Amino acid sequence: MPSDMKPSTHAGPADLPPLPADAVVIIPVRGAVLFPGTVLPITVARPRSVAAAQTAVKRELAIGLLLQRDASVEEPGTADLYQVGTVAGILRYVTTPDGNHHLVCQGQHRFRVTEFLSGFPFPVARIERIGESEVRTPELEARLMHLKTQAREALELLPQAPAKPMAARVIPMAQTVVRFMAVTPSAP
Repeated sequence: MPSDMKPSTHAGPADLPPLPADAVVIIPVRGAVLFPGTVLPITVARPRSVAAAQTAVKRELAIGLLLQRDASVEEPGTADLYQVGTVAGILRYVTTPDGNHHLVCQGQHRFRVTEFLSGFPFPVARIERIGESEVRTPELEARLMHLKTQAREALELLPQAPAKPMAARVIPMAQTVVRFMAVTPSAP
């Protein structure tokens, strides 16, 4: 899709061509990053993003979430978006009485944009999946142990904290620990 991502002349989701197998509907997000395996509520307000979300729900498609480089940009083009994001399933789509649109998304895997496509009234991109890295170094192991300790401490602060042996099983993998800590708010 051209860098300005202008809407096409297609009237609605039924008139849209099918997405290629390696493409996803893109929803730009501001100030939030969804990691694989985590769940995040997102408010969708821009007309193109609402159309993208509705199309994805109607067609039962996953979406691609890309972070905006500058959150103050109201209508981001391709140059305004990072090229690495997360493919997400839409667990729930809710339109509230005041007209706001809310998604609850679960991250599936990371991706890199290879090409933006034209012919859609919202951003659509061909993507390639980014695999998880399991490179282990002594420094990484030390940091991971420190993160696991912090994660256990954070879990223990929860009102209904799991028992310590359970907490150790909840966060066994390196990526899980890092993602858990990234989405857990810091305590004052």
